[in-house]
Amino acid sequence: MAPLLTTTATGILVALAVHNLNTVNGFSLSSHHRTHHVHSTTTLMSSSWNDDYDDSYRSAPSRGSSTRQKSGRTRRSNGGGRSGRGRGSRDGQVSSGRGSGQPRPNRQSKESIRYPKNNFGYDDDDEYDSPNNNGDRMIQQQRMTNPIGCPLFGTCPGCVVDDYVADIDIVKSAQLYFSSGSIQKHISSSSRGRQSRGRYYDGDDEDDEFYEIKVPSSITQWRTQAKLAVASDKKWSRNAGCKIGLYQRHSHDVLPIPDCQVHHPSINKAVEAVVKATREVRTPAYQEDTGHGLLRYIQCQVELSTGKVCLTLVMNCEKLKECQPHLSYLVKELKRSEPQLWHSIWCHCNDSAGNAIFARDVTRWHPIEGPPYIREKLPGADPDPDSREGLLYFSPMVFRQANYEGFGEIAKQVREVIPNGSKVCELYAGVGLLGLSALLHHGKMAEEYDDPDGGIQWLRCSDENPENARCFERAVSSMPMKITGRSPKQLQKDNGKKGKRTRKNYKGKKSDKELSIKDLMDSMMSEASDESKPPPVDPSEKVTYMQASAAAAILKGQALGANVLIVDPPRKGLDEPVLQQLCQPYNPNQMYAEKPNALSHMARHTVNWVNDVRTLIYVSCGFDALARDCDQLLSSNAGWKLESATGYVLFPGSNHVETVVVLRR
Repeated sequence: MAPLLTTTATGILVALAVHNLNTVNGFSLSSHHRTHHVHSTTTLMSSSWNDDYDDSYRSAPSRGSSTRQKSGRTRRSNGGGRSGRGRGSRDGQVSSGRGSGQPRPNRQSKESIRYPKNNFGYDDDDEYDSPNNNGDRMIQQQRMTNPIGCPLFGTCPGCVVDDYVADIDIVKSAQLYFSSGSIQKHISSSSRGRQSRGRYYDGDDEDDEFYEIKVPSSITQWRTQAKLAVASDKKWSRNAGCKIGLYQRHSHDVLPIPDCQVHHPSINKAVEAVVKATREVRTPAYQEDTGHGLLRYIQCQVELSTGKVCLTLVMNCEKLKECQPHLSYLVKELKRSEPQLWHSIWCHCNDSAGNAIFARDVTRWHPIEGPPYIREKLPGADPDPDSREGLLYFSPMVFRQANYEGFGEIAKQVREVIPNGSKVCELYAGVGLLGLSALLHHGKMAEEYDDPDGGIQWLRCSDENPENARCFERAVSSMPMKITGRSPKQLQKDNGKKGKRTRKNYKGKKSDKELSIKDLMDSMMSEASDESKPPPVDPSEKVTYMQASAAAAILKGQALGANVLIVDPPRKGLDEPVLQQLCQPYNPNQMYAEKPNALSHMARHTVNWVNDVRTLIYVSCGFDALARDCDQLLSSNAGWKLESATGYVLFPGSNHVETVVVLRR
């Protein structure tokens, strides 16, 4: 009789537990559905807010119905994804994404939290925060709800919202897209009911949004790069100096934006200095209607470690000598008035018609004063100024994220979803920020855990701008040799010695000595003892850069042998050849190869150039293109499944979201 009573009591307890799990805060989870209100997605971007991918200044359409109402409005939740991390408000009261400020039951006890092993297979509890990390949640809440507080809001075309920076049309469209049934069916089963990147996720699809929203940086003073238009300060006197700012909506009338709240303070100071200097030396501004005048645009880039500005003056001329002596007078006055502000000063000659800020010809760039590169800490490197773990190099000729601090959070997610021991290829790499950040992170973790087989086996990056390759090599040379496996300067020196033939030993090192029979036998025996161990990577090939477009690089075998592919395309999305390759199914009959010559026996059109890629990390700055590419990837028979999708409000105040999608197969 006792066992029967015990069993009955246990059944009652289980039933009560199930009931409690299905009913939280008075809502039945099985019947609780979100209603998505999607406003018409309008692009309300200013000339300086073109996501920094387009060199053209475009007039923005009127706000229309998307104008914010300051009162009498019920705000919906900003989504925010898993574990109630999203923040919204109702009648001015901050609430969690679940509709209540109360945490879920049994979440306070740390013993009840399941911590995953990281990609290295090590129990690294310290690297993952508790799901109730109040500090992180409070910061996100403040960033999503606090106002930017710009006095120019409403007249300046730069921002479309002054508060609730995540409550924007493009985010709502993204939430609707990832919550649609056509996408939900492609979410991998492994991403449900488990911890994703150290955050608790219980797999309740109807209550936990798959698309997570983050504001990765402060909502003010985040912009460290700005491209601004120039116009004559006084129409009746073309030599009375210049005014600098943004084009007003639907026109090319320049609106000055002094003390912009999203600009880094050094940018505002630099703009003020340039305006005063043009008045002092009477620099003529470019006149769009006549084509006369000299100064067209300026670009300001801040070096965060020093607060100094790399200034580019865009002049209306074909050759440098044509803008003299005005250029010399202007530079001299800038150095006299603000000697400590300038990192460097460049001149870019652009006499083309239209709105393009920069000409594509690299010979139009001319360094005038200062060092050729801005240096920034590699995301994931030791923040100590004296540490030499890795630097990134940027010249005005290469792309740089306007919100460098915020993009560091994207780099953090990218490197954490890469499995240990991966072979990584990065297309659209720029200066290699994402790939090098992952290389450093995994190398440090392998060293910390004394894992000789850890780290990234090799990294291949590519982009078509030749200046990117030079910046990349400088960055690699600043990283620890034990992580990169090579010294670029020494390699260049060795490669320059023509006629000297060297022999590589079995460890991949160059040697001028002949191998003895004993050494050869020892190497053969050691390799035979562990057939599963991959062949050693030549140090000169562990970290490489190819100057080529993404389409050309992938068809040249850049991704052959890679099991992780990172793509960070411009707003137009993936190039068609890249997308076609990713939509091909795995070919089991194609032999494993890391170089094209190993597949020379196959017709080129039959080769699957991404055959071994198992993880695709797509970093998107254009959501419409991302949705189009995802539709093709998921509907193909290539076997892709969505693991995660995270939206980053990288440019607070604008109608823009940067999305990181992780797909695996």
